[in-house]
Amino acid sequence: MRHATAHSPVPITVPRSRSHDGRFGRMFGQGFSVWQPPGATDAEREAAISDFAIEMFGDDEPADSATPVGYTYFGQFIDHDITFDPQSSLTKSNDPNGLKNFRSPRFDLDSLYGRGPEDQPYMYDKIRKLDDGFTGYLATGRGANPDHPEPDLPRTRDDIAIIGDPRNDENVIVSQLQLTFIKLHNAILDRLRATPSAAQKTGRQLFEEAQRYTVWAYQYMVWNDFVRRIVPEATFRKALDVVEVPGTGRSEVVYGLKDVYNWTVNPFMPIEFAAAAYRFGHSMIRAQYLINIEFGLSDDTDRRPIFANADDPVPAVPPADLGGFKILAKNCTIQWDWFFDFPSSFAPRFPQLAHKIDTHMSRSVFTIPNGPIPNPLAMLNIRRGWRMELPPASEVATALGITPMEGLDPMEESLWVYILKEAETLEQGERLGPVGGTIVAAVFSGLLRGDPYSYVHRHPLWTPAHAVVDGAPMFVRPNGTDPDAEWTMADLIASAGMPIDADDIQAVIGSNAPVNA
Repeated sequence: MRHATAHSPVPITVPRSRSHDGRFGRMFGQGFSVWQPPGATDAEREAAISDFAIEMFGDDEPADSATPVGYTYFGQFIDHDITFDPQSSLTKSNDPNGLKNFRSPRFDLDSLYGRGPEDQPYMYDKIRKLDDGFTGYLATGRGANPDHPEPDLPRTRDDIAIIGDPRNDENVIVSQLQLTFIKLHNAILDRLRATPSAAQKTGRQLFEEAQRYTVWAYQYMVWNDFVRRIVPEATFRKALDVVEVPGTGRSEVVYGLKDVYNWTVNPFMPIEFAAAAYRFGHSMIRAQYLINIEFGLSDDTDRRPIFANADDPVPAVPPADLGGFKILAKNCTIQWDWFFDFPSSFAPRFPQLAHKIDTHMSRSVFTIPNGPIPNPLAMLNIRRGWRMELPPASEVATALGITPMEGLDPMEESLWVYILKEAETLEQGERLGPVGGTIVAAVFSGLLRGDPYSYVHRHPLWTPAHAVVDGAPMFVRPNGTDPDAEWTMADLIASAGMPIDADDIQAVIGSNAPVNA
């Protein structure tokens, strides 16, 4: 197996996910039975789902985990990068083999780059260009703050975000993560442009090199920072490991869960993953969040939910919630050391912590736009598993060689419910259990395996530390970071130049910040 060196050119073609014939499929299909909620008719089964969701999942303030809250929304960002199904319905059964996945089943940031600067030039900066005129910088916008120009996603006059996937504007946190990756690409492009060797490269070559580093760093975080936090360590190591080949001086990747998730030509998106296992993040959503030091520190008046409930008190200072699909409200720039673990985070209060992976959901998600009430996410997730004809969880566990949990309520055979209960019972809610962890690790490692341009294929020992061009590092670490520490999302946020601590926030929206013209 040949691997590219840290400096060798690796062509990354601009993704064209909407022309891919991506499909959903099954990991556990022929020979498995179909789980159904109790009841003789569909109306009775719907009622059983509703009653169970209200009784099982209602909780105003679930317990905290040890995971910073930022990873809840990084997980959402990842989901939007690999799956999008606008065609399925929750009101009828769906054949996964007939559903088209409108996202490429790769960690390629097509939600960031779209189809590239030639096909979707409106996503790229028309003013800021490379020396030969190539349009390689991604566009950014400005928020609604009348006093200071807070960075935001680029938007139309109707405040619609001009990005590759509109779902990345669903809430302020994920939209600012989208902005982080936009600015990360632009910052890397600036650093490449400043190197001596840039004079021998075209604008397109510089763009593609910046894209490669951005995508590889993203893939590295997906596997080494995100997946490693949410699955058992033994499962993580089994799914993907890099080993030295004796006597060759080479290394190769060993995939230990290929029997769980495999394909003939190209990866498909398993419905057991998309409709059940990867929906664990819904239980991690907090009721409310503190945003930044300028907005305030009070737990009583300054915290905001993702979606405001009708009976929530109306705050004196808008916005009422962190819901998206609109221009960034005044003073809502995210202070990232309150969401990820930075040297400047003040433990134990910061970073804020995600709730545990368990059968409890915060009040914040009891109301979602266009959703049923009450407790819509739990109802929708259980119903989706039923309508997608997923197998009973005990059968999935047995097929994976895992002893199923005993004493289950019939509703707990729903694969999504089982995976949450398993995490709660066997891992104290800190990570997924053996069934959920195996499915998630198998799919994530399998998608990396199926992408010939992934860092795992090209340079399996790569880390952001290898991204050095003409002696200039492409990624920087926050002040105070141990140079030997593992690379995390905090490093990418710092490399993008996003506001991290109180001083940064003051520089963006404080009294000394730049004033709007």
